[in-house]
Amino acid sequence: MSDGIRHLFADIKSALEDMHGIAVEGQCNDNAPDMQRMLISQLRLNVTAMARKMGEIKIQLGDTYE
Repeated sequence: MSDGIRHLFADIKSALEDMHGIAVEGQCNDNAPDMQRMLISQLRLNVTAMARKMGEIKIQLGDTYE
């Protein structure tokens, strides 16, 4: 596995860890709706970034199919 692919997987792992923390924060009973909106927005941004990194891994592996 190339260093580039390893780094992309490390980035994905980091994003998953961040999303775990965001999801835990979202479970708090006293969050205001604005806080919940911000948290879901952060989750969406992380999911989008992860999807891009997964696509880059596929490109580096030469995979062109879904």
